[in-house]
Amino acid sequence: MFNQNRIYRLFQLINYLKARPAKSVRSIEAFLETSERTAYRYLDLLKDLGFQIEKDSKNKLFIAATSELEHIPFTPQEADYLKKLILSAGKENQLAQSVLQKVQQSSEIELGADSLFKAHLAKIVEQISVAIIEGKQLLIKGYSSANSQSVTDRLVEPTCFTENYDSVSAFEIKTRLNKYFNIERMTSVEVLEKPMKYEDQHEFYKPDIFGFQGKSMNKEIELEMSMRAYLLLKEEYPMSTAFIKPIPDTGKYYFKANVQSFQAPGRFVLGFLEEVQVLGSKEFIKFIQKVVKKNT
Repeated sequence: MFNQNRIYRLFQLINYLKARPAKSVRSIEAFLETSERTAYRYLDLLKDLGFQIEKDSKNKLFIAATSELEHIPFTPQEADYLKKLILSAGKENQLAQSVLQKVQQSSEIELGADSLFKAHLAKIVEQISVAIIEGKQLLIKGYSSANSQSVTDRLVEPTCFTENYDSVSAFEIKTRLNKYFNIERMTSVEVLEKPMKYEDQHEFYKPDIFGFQGKSMNKEIELEMSMRAYLLLKEEYPMSTAFIKPIPDTGKYYFKANVQSFQAPGRFVLGFLEEVQVLGSKEFIKFIQKVVKKNT
């Protein structure tokens, strides 16, 4: 049976290897603060659990985004121990409760690795909540940036979560900017003893359904689309679902929402020109026409 520290290290390693760029064995050693031999043992354990660890052209290691473990069998004793670990994340945490429901279904449980990972995310959410409530600075460890393709630590002052708890709004001390940090891209977090001291610079700009943030959602999007376009929009931007309605007896779907930027919805429309009709706004139509003209 795994001990608590081993389970936590597996969570860390899964997140670390899923985040780009790929990692060398030496960097994995440093990350886990262990020996080369022990690092290989953890890698072998992940392989035994069903994860496909791949190598890039420079022999650096990574876990493909689609690599996912189907089932891990646990004995009744292991299930009870896992239950206690998950409860340590906080009984009121929705992610923890989701996993607990699966743990309690039977003594011979099968717990997916994705659910295990969500329990780890629940612990991160819990720690961020403590920092917000107590007004403490937070160190985000091993944050994977989609823009710079780097993994770095970030010192921040967290302000609040997005509605679905997938990101946290925080003031980054180094850049003096208010940013959104995706929870899944965090390896771990540490609540520091230092109190917040930049609260007068804290801002919270609620992101639109495409993930863009700004001071006002004053740009309107109105579309009519095919079922295929609708399914892809919903899959790529789940928050768009609440703004989509089926058009009776047509097999098509209607979408209307206010957004911060035309950039993301513009890319979507341009990728489905034959399956999406832009109904408005006039400003958005002009934006699409301008991009099409520029690329022809």
